[in-house]
Amino acid sequence: MRTALYVPGSSPRMIEKSRTLEVDVVILDLEDAVSAGEKESARARVAEELRRDASMTRWVRINPVDSAEHLDDLRAVLPASPDGILLPKADPESVAALDRFLDDAGAEVPVIALVETARGLLEVAALSRASSRLIGLQLGAEDLTAELGVERTAGGEEIRFARHQLALAAHAYDLMAIDTPNLTIGDDEALRADIAIARSCGMTAKTCIHPAQVPVADAAFQPDPAEIAWADRVLAAAEQAALEGKGAVALDGQMVDAPVVARARRLLAAQN
Repeated sequence: MRTALYVPGSSPRMIEKSRTLEVDVVILDLEDAVSAGEKESARARVAEELRRDASMTRWVRINPVDSAEHLDDLRAVLPASPDGILLPKADPESVAALDRFLDDAGAEVPVIALVETARGLLEVAALSRASSRLIGLQLGAEDLTAELGVERTAGGEEIRFARHQLALAAHAYDLMAIDTPNLTIGDDEALRADIAIARSCGMTAKTCIHPAQVPVADAAFQPDPAEIAWADRVLAAAEQAALEGKGAVALDGQMVDAPVVARARRLLAAQN
C-alpha cells in the first residue's frame, strides 16, 4: 500500500467519485469530515457503500473511543464488513478497548491506529502491541501539533521526530507506517518534497485529502530509476561476491554487505 484517500462519509458525490480512482485505500470518514448533524445519515451512507462491490480496499475512520458516536459508528458499519477500522486518538488503552469490542462482536476486521496525541506517540510501542488486529499506524500531525501548541510548517521540522518515532514502531512490529496528510492542495512540488522527507523518516505510505494528490503520492513512494539502477548493481555485485566466496564487496567506494543487499531487494520489491 502506498496511498489512502480520505472521503467524507456525508458526501454522496465524493463517495461516488472515489469508486473511479486508482487508489490503494479509500478511507470513508465518519469523524472530522462529518458534522454532528450529519453523523447518523453518514453512517447509513457508509454502510451502504461498503455493501457495494469495489476493487479497492475500504477502511472506515470512526469516532474516538471516548466519544458519544463511537459505538454507534461500530454498530452501523461492522455488519457491512469494512476492510479496516481506523481508530483516531489512538493510545494503548483505546486500541485494547476497541479490540475487546470486536472480540465480543465476533468481528475479525483489521485495525489501523491513528496516532495524533502526545500520549499516543509517547506510548506508540505499547500501542503497537495492544491488538493482534493492528495492521498499521498513521500519524495525525494536525491534532498532534495543536496539542503541542506548535505551528505546522511546510518543511515539517516540527513533526520530524514524530515521523521517526511512528515509523520506528511500525517497522519494529511489522505494521504499515502511514504518513499524515499534506493539507496543501494543488502544489505538487510541495507534496513531493513533503513525501521525500516522510520517506527519509521511514514512512511507507501517504494519506491524501484530495483525489489530485493520489497519483503524485503514488509515484513519490515508488523507487526512482536511479534507485532501481543502484539496487540492480548492488545485487549483481553481491552475486559476484558470493561466487568468489566473499561476504562483502566494494561498489563505488562503499561496502556492500548483507544490510545493503536487503535494502536493494526491498527497493526492487517496491516497484509497482
